[in-house]
Amino acid sequence: MKTVIKIIIVCLLFFSANGNTQSQQKIEMRIDSIGNAKLTVSMTMNAQQWQVWNSNYGNNPSALKRDIERSMPAYFLDDFNLDKDDMNRSFNLSLNAYGVCEINKRGKWIVDTDQKNAQLTELAENKYMLVSSPVEYGGNLQQTFIIELPNDAKNIKVDKDAYGKSVFEFDMNPPSSGFNFMRWSGIVLLVIGGGWLGKGALQNKA
Repeated sequence: MKTVIKIIIVCLLFFSANGNTQSQQKIEMRIDSIGNAKLTVSMTMNAQQWQVWNSNYGNNPSALKRDIERSMPAYFLDDFNLDKDDMNRSFNLSLNAYGVCEINKRGKWIVDTDQKNAQLTELAENKYMLVSSPVEYGGNLQQTFIIELPNDAKNIKVDKDAYGKSVFEFDMNPPSSGFNFMRWSGIVLLVIGGGWLGKGALQNKA
């Protein structure tokens, strides 16, 4: 996962986490058996936060998508979906992030929490909760992370990386080479298709 969650949250809250009222945010991450993740971010704001966030992102979802993609150049993202609830001043954002898990030299799958000495609560088998209040928001933001590891994950344990941050480490069969070939072929085709579209647009302008 590296810093995928932290980057997304910074993007979403750049204009919204202000004021003296504590805001609540929920981030759910469901990881599949090949290391990809479905991310869902939901949040309710006060009137001032909602007005600022809405003017920057809520009324312009393409700007939100663009900023997240710019902040996460190492990841292939798709299936962005933003739902707003103006009555309750809340939103729900979902997207797919590919390749958020790593396999280390020992063959272990790794998911980085990006938190030092993370206080993890086991909700169910392969499902954990982490509550955090980032210092960069002065205690005005409480984030609740729900991390769901694949059903195939075995021997799950919480360890620390070289920087002292808590990481999930578990065993799971690596994805087949055939599937990886098809996955990356699809991404290459998307890139090539985008290039042809851009070329066509330039020719039409000329």
